[in-house]
Amino acid sequence: MRLRDVPRNLALLLCVFTASFAGPADAHNSRAPLNTSGLPIANLTHGQLHVMDRYRNAIVDLAARQVSPDVETRTLYNFVNLQFAYCLWGLVPGALTNEDNPFNGCSHAYLAGSKALLDQLQRSSGDPAKANELASRIQSDMLRENTALQICSNGAAPLNTGEIILPEWAGVPFNPLKTLLIFIGICILTGLLLAGFRKSNKEAA
Repeated sequence: MRLRDVPRNLALLLCVFTASFAGPADAHNSRAPLNTSGLPIANLTHGQLHVMDRYRNAIVDLAARQVSPDVETRTLYNFVNLQFAYCLWGLVPGALTNEDNPFNGCSHAYLAGSKALLDQLQRSSGDPAKANELASRIQSDMLRENTALQICSNGAAPLNTGEIILPEWAGVPFNPLKTLLIFIGICILTGLLLAGFRKSNKEAA
């Protein structure tokens, strides 16, 4: 590939990559997952979301301490951590309390994944006592807080480890990820253009 073709090809790739963040990402997950190649995950009601948020760290820590986890446990563990990172580690205000928040859909994903991970630990762990204890505490909290009655539109459809739920970037006034990508792309393209210009001058000389 010729050097002068690199900026044009890179620009095309950058546009495609950036477009994946610029458009709606179905964060408000009211549909069935398009990719069902992974493990199915039951969604949560709005009330269950708040309970699971209190126990997510304990569940992930317990999963990380498993000596020989099975494939399903590893898959769910990776899904929860990846989904949590995509949802900016749960740091966005109102992500759990407001179902219209652009990050509410991805919050459902990593917390529902945490519940599925705990269920899997109960089934597959060599010593399920701690998993059973966590599950019992979570169940008690859910019953006490009547979480099943607190319905949320983002909890209507099931999830799947084969499909990551991204935040609804179109609903965010300032998109830091998109801005960063554009800035990096401009810097790369500028550098390549300057390198190509200098090479052309040397060849002409």
